[in-house]
Amino acid sequence: MLSSASLTVLIYSATAISSAQKFDPYQLNGGLVAAVAGKDYVLIASDTRMTDGGYGINSRKYLNGRIWSASSSSSSSLLQSSAERSATDESRTSFDLMPAKWEPDGSLALPTRTRWNHSSKATRILVGEQQKASGRSHLLDDTSPNTQTQLPVLIGSAGCASDCESLKRRVRLELDALECNFPTSSILGVQSVANLLQQVLYGRRGLPFYSFCVVAGIDNRDSHGEGAVYVYDAIGSFERVAVGCSGTGRELLQPILDRLFSESSRGIKDVQTILYGSSSSGHHDIMSIPAVEQRHGVAGSLRPPVRTTVNCTWQEAVDNVARGFQAVAEREISVGDELVVCLLRSRSDERNDPSVDVISFKLKKH
Repeated sequence: MLSSASLTVLIYSATAISSAQKFDPYQLNGGLVAAVAGKDYVLIASDTRMTDGGYGINSRKYLNGRIWSASSSSSSSLLQSSAERSATDESRTSFDLMPAKWEPDGSLALPTRTRWNHSSKATRILVGEQQKASGRSHLLDDTSPNTQTQLPVLIGSAGCASDCESLKRRVRLELDALECNFPTSSILGVQSVANLLQQVLYGRRGLPFYSFCVVAGIDNRDSHGEGAVYVYDAIGSFERVAVGCSGTGRELLQPILDRLFSESSRGIKDVQTILYGSSSSGHHDIMSIPAVEQRHGVAGSLRPPVRTTVNCTWQEAVDNVARGFQAVAEREISVGDELVVCLLRSRSDERNDPSVDVISFKLKKH
């Protein structure tokens, strides 16, 4: 016969084991991030909805852990927008680009002023305010015409909101440490930041950050300054792509963007038309590199079998991303409210200066 005390201990142990088996340290807070690399630009986009892992919505204006600058706080090269520098230019695009505003922790701030544009492309545009830093200006004065200003490297993360915030702090602390140890060294480029993020994620592979990331920046290793995008899984495996996305609804957004950018590339005559002929060029993958263009071996500096940049203008890229997010927001409960797009250009439309701009769109509110 079991005593009442022994029976109580058995019941408590069974309850504890049942609770331990159900323990889950992660919560999927939604969020969808995407990035597109162009010939002289790169953009990164995210929605602003944060959920509780189900149908509950915690916030409709969450952006702190979604898009953030990998630049350290003391060496952050956050630039003013070309819209401010070229305010007197006669030629302006249909996009009302305004400079990005950054939080003290490096996060991209949500745009605060709204402007409605009823053109066929980018119909809903929210614009940001002029960037202000706490106590001092981060705007760079590029007085030398031969000096290329360093653009920030941006990281988009989605998944568990607390892990995304922890990852942001960890990466920025690593960059602060590098700056303290090597104060005279130049700012890390996008490839170096991509490798650093891989090491941070892989270092936590035992209990990984539940954060799915994309890295976007301008690759200044060549004179053109083409865009570079890297997409990651939770334990640091990554690859360079032309169009990449991560987070909730990725399986819906990725094929949409692939199709939209393939259609944009078909309108441009490239080397595939010469190699395959105009009649058969539509049967080949637009993003693939023909065999005669691929270089192999050490002397050929290994290249991936697919293109790492899209062949369209930044206006078309922004429009395609907006269309893709609007389609996903109709079908995924964790995506919606607003879409914020941060655009980095190595050369603006009227000047050769780099620029960082913000555009935001309204999405469906469930």
